[in-house]
Amino acid sequence: MRAIRSATVGAPAILLVVLACLAPAARAASPEGRWLLVEQRYEAGGANMIADGPPLHIEFTTEAGRLTARMWTGSDESVAVSWPSFSASAGPAAQEVRERVADPLTGEVRASYSVRSSPGDDLVLEVTETYRVSKDGASLEGTLRVKFAGGKENRGGYTLHRRFEREE
Repeated sequence: MRAIRSATVGAPAILLVVLACLAPAARAASPEGRWLLVEQRYEAGGANMIADGPPLHIEFTTEAGRLTARMWTGSDESVAVSWPSFSASAGPAAQEVRERVADPLTGEVRASYSVRSSPGDDLVLEVTETYRVSKDGASLEGTLRVKFAGGKENRGGYTLHRRFEREE
């Protein structure tokens, strides 16, 4: 009886030790904070497509228990828009967000949305962005996949591989 009682009392203590060890790892994997896009590759290409243009920032915060995000280019964060956001040459495009998910255990964030190219065109961009925080918490890596849909034919698509670094 004594051995059973010791095991029962020891189990909660062991659980607390395990949770204490996992808590820092969960915090390190959090996407919360500011990120700067430092690498963007097209499909299987090896060339970094980041030009000398304005930098792209994304910031994740928790509001009312939910992870939210905003993004902007350049140094003026007052022009930030809610993430996800898709920009074309004419500026931000109207979109319909189907899914926005944050997994605090894996440090993964994902958004799926549709973008109409123009009012008179049947072209629709089906976009999925997926990013995961690195184990050391210093980078956010993932993909932006675009599928061209609409009409009666497969119009193709593309994938951008992206890497953001945490801003201090």
